[in-house]
Amino acid sequence: MKFFSCWIAAVTCLLMLAASPPAFSSTPSTLSTATTSAALADLYAHRAWTAAQGAPTQIQAITQTLDGWLWISTPTGLYRFDGVRFERHDAINGNALRSSIVLPLHTAPDGTLWVGYRFGGSSAFLGNRVRHYGAEQGFPPGATHSFTVSPDGVTWVTTAGGLAWLDSRQDRWVRVGIEAGFAPAATIYQVLFDRAGTQWISSARKVYYRRKGEARFQVASPADIELTSLAAAPDGTVWVSNGSDAHYRLSTAKATTTRPPKPELPGSGMWFDRQGAMWLMSETHVERVAPGDLGQVGDPRQQLAYDRGLSGMNPQTFYEDRDGTIWVGTVAGLDQFRPNRVAPLPPAARNLPAIVTPALAAADQGQGQGLVWVSDDARSWLTGRDGVRHGPAGPAFWSSARGRDGRLWLGGWGGIWRAGDAQRTMIAAPMFEGRADARVNALTEDADGVLWAAFLNQPLQRRDPASGRWDAPYPGLPPARIMALLADSKNRLWVGYQGGRLALIDNGAVRLVETGNGEGIGNVLAIVERSGQLWVAGERGVARLVETARGTQAAALRLAALRLADGLELRGVSGLTTSANGDLWLRTHAGVVRIGADQVQAFVRNGAAAPVHAELLGSEDGVGGNVQPTGPFPAIVAASDGVLWVSGTGGAMLVNPDAIGRDTMPPAVDIRSVSSDGKARALGSPLTLPSGTNNVHIAFTAQSLAAPQRARFRYRLQGFDDSWQDAGDRREAFYTNLPPGAYRFQVIAANRDGVWNTAGATIELVIPPTFVQSLLFKALCALVLLAVVVLAWRWRLAQVARLIEARHMERLHERERIARALHDTFLQEAQGTVLMMHTAMAQIPPSLPARAAMERGIGYIEQAMIEGRDEVMGLRSSARADEPLEAALHRYGERLAAGLPPGFRMQVRGTPRQLAPLVKDEVFAIGREAICNAFRHAEATEIELDLEYTSGGLTMLVSDNGKGMPADAMQRGESGHWGLVGMRERADSIGATLDVGNREGGGASLRLTLPRQHGAH
Repeated sequence: MKFFSCWIAAVTCLLMLAASPPAFSSTPSTLSTATTSAALADLYAHRAWTAAQGAPTQIQAITQTLDGWLWISTPTGLYRFDGVRFERHDAINGNALRSSIVLPLHTAPDGTLWVGYRFGGSSAFLGNRVRHYGAEQGFPPGATHSFTVSPDGVTWVTTAGGLAWLDSRQDRWVRVGIEAGFAPAATIYQVLFDRAGTQWISSARKVYYRRKGEARFQVASPADIELTSLAAAPDGTVWVSNGSDAHYRLSTAKATTTRPPKPELPGSGMWFDRQGAMWLMSETHVERVAPGDLGQVGDPRQQLAYDRGLSGMNPQTFYEDRDGTIWVGTVAGLDQFRPNRVAPLPPAARNLPAIVTPALAAADQGQGQGLVWVSDDARSWLTGRDGVRHGPAGPAFWSSARGRDGRLWLGGWGGIWRAGDAQRTMIAAPMFEGRADARVNALTEDADGVLWAAFLNQPLQRRDPASGRWDAPYPGLPPARIMALLADSKNRLWVGYQGGRLALIDNGAVRLVETGNGEGIGNVLAIVERSGQLWVAGERGVARLVETARGTQAAALRLAALRLADGLELRGVSGLTTSANGDLWLRTHAGVVRIGADQVQAFVRNGAAAPVHAELLGSEDGVGGNVQPTGPFPAIVAASDGVLWVSGTGGAMLVNPDAIGRDTMPPAVDIRSVSSDGKARALGSPLTLPSGTNNVHIAFTAQSLAAPQRARFRYRLQGFDDSWQDAGDRREAFYTNLPPGAYRFQVIAANRDGVWNTAGATIELVIPPTFVQSLLFKALCALVLLAVVVLAWRWRLAQVARLIEARHMERLHERERIARALHDTFLQEAQGTVLMMHTAMAQIPPSLPARAAMERGIGYIEQAMIEGRDEVMGLRSSARADEPLEAALHRYGERLAAGLPPGFRMQVRGTPRQLAPLVKDEVFAIGREAICNAFRHAEATEIELDLEYTSGGLTMLVSDNGKGMPADAMQRGESGHWGLVGMRERADSIGATLDVGNREGGGASLRLTLPRQHGAH
């Protein structure tokens, strides 16, 4: 059992390792600029995941598919990794695995993902398709150990029971056996093709080889020992491991001795990366051996053990992804070794410590290509990027300046000297307080060969080249400490101060420029002129000096602050330089910031109108330590070969702008899960969520293995918010109170180099409405609301009608009171007066003129009494409130017909309806007047009244067979008790129309039409 467990945990995992990785193109690395003496921790950023971080354990094999996802096989299942989370998968693109116990993984050049199973068989996944292979397809029996694609594109497989290759035309596996000289009679582990095209096959007891073009296999040396995984070195050497503690160099020569062979290297597994470095595994650690240093195995600086950060014991599985990142699987987790983009300057000797916060100054071209002066607190050396120091050490320097002749000045304690002079001549510092050992904080030389220097806590000093004397020609300058000096291309002198002030000396005139200590760049740390642009760097940022011409006056000066996009800030900018292609490089507290030449040009062109995009190289890229602003020296310089040297508390570091590998492939984006109201939903597009869903949580990711913290996401939910939401590095989106409807969620992502996958991933979401959210419910609510409005309107109408009726009854009562009052007072008094006048008139002889006058007066009074009675009768003749209209009109007409000659006939058609009291009274008054006029003036024998109720309203027709109406009476109306004018006014008041005219057969007619909406209920 113990042997079986070890075989599973070690040997099988090694076999999975041996499968060749996908043939991704290799990009040059900054590491190639350093020597092999740099420690593993300096060359690679290491990170480990264990079960505590969700990582799987007992990792068998690792591969990367063409879309960038990392796939990991374990005894507990297949996992996918995006740099942040491990996700177990029982299916790939909807196609289920045949077993959860998977062993080898391999990505073929065409993108096919091969998966082998512990209990035999394999599956090939490509896109949305899958092909399963078993015994019926000729697949060899036993546990599957490895897949390999030969240079000619043929897929090979090794299992516990055989070796086979895939005949793609027949889609069948062809077994290799005794006919090819291959009869191991043991477990077969791995197939390897070396650089010469020779095929090597390892088995439990021996290794077979077959040269390119040959048909039969031969046995390599050594033999008759346990041999498992194979590795091909860049020099063509093929190595084999026993899977435990030894590596052997394979040979095609026959073994000449029967004694056990002596292993040449220790370790349980071997791998060569694309840079040619060897990676060795042992039970306790991982070790990297640089190309050409195979004899230096055992260097502890190149090792990482489990007790110093490795995820676990028994590192068994190696894989190099397309970005050059090394992945190691152990029994307890997963380890990542990511090449740093910034490499430390290798020390001249392994026992020589790095210089803390070194001063840097690029050497003259004549002193050597790519050399830089490096200084600590005591000495300085001319150094190459290989760490080798050239020539004798010089004094320590704190400042430097390029002279007009191109040679370098260095300044330190007590004076200034030419860099690299064989006979060093010191220009002594002036005397301050009786001492001549002041430190040169800043230094520059103008076009006239005049040296300007800022000594520690002293005024600006000028050295006359003729007399060699120092003086302070500008006592009016600010008394603050001088931090930076620059003589620009126009031979103007710029002075930067502590406290955020900037002084310009031009032809002897001094001008002060405020940098904005509160909101500007703060304490000035560097002044640099590049490509005609003047840059000022400080504690709080960087600004470009902008000069605006003013005719004959001095140009106006202002600082245009450089603002960065993507949430980056510029703090503590202690160095600024440019590379050959125009990129702007800054040394900040956060690391090294690169601003592309196109962004710099846009900044200059637009006058700082918009923020610029930048790239940050930070601690995860190998920038070690911080910047201590203890010295005025620039913290970043460009050597003559284009390599950038960076100063830090951990020593000097190197950045090769031309050798930084960029990830140009957009990251694959995937929607991981969708949940609503706290419950996970099965993914599908469209995905229908439950009715009444109140909140939606969508988790997404993108493959960003190298630097997942730098991945950037944007998402939007079309149908709710069509604008893009910037999520930064957050990998989830939340929505609350979504109304029902159809939505389309889209997420896009960018990798650490800003390459966006604009297609991203999408999912359709549908939220059905609940009953109360449905159109039916809304229609019902609208109908209910309409019914309520109608009922309220009718209630209000009835209320108004009752009010009108009450007021009308009040008016009727008032009219009856007035009628009684007129009858009881005016008419009675007038009647008594007439009687007295008749008595008096009887006593006047008829012959007297007074009698005639009396008779006329009595006639006038009697006429007035008649008219008064008519008015009183008009006041009292309205229909009773409880009497229907047709009954009131019929009663009135019958009463007149009883005392006057014409006959009266009335007809009612339709179903009588109750009218509003006021409307009823006005219609009765109009009908009464029409009937009365017909009886009085028509000279008719028959008078008819036709009252018709219809759905549209009420029609009242009064007609006679009399003499008709004169034309002028129809036009102007005829004076009378009411008259036509009064009837029309009454009709208008209730919204009715009145038509008056003569009939064709003789007689007159009056038609009143009352619409239903105006009171004809």
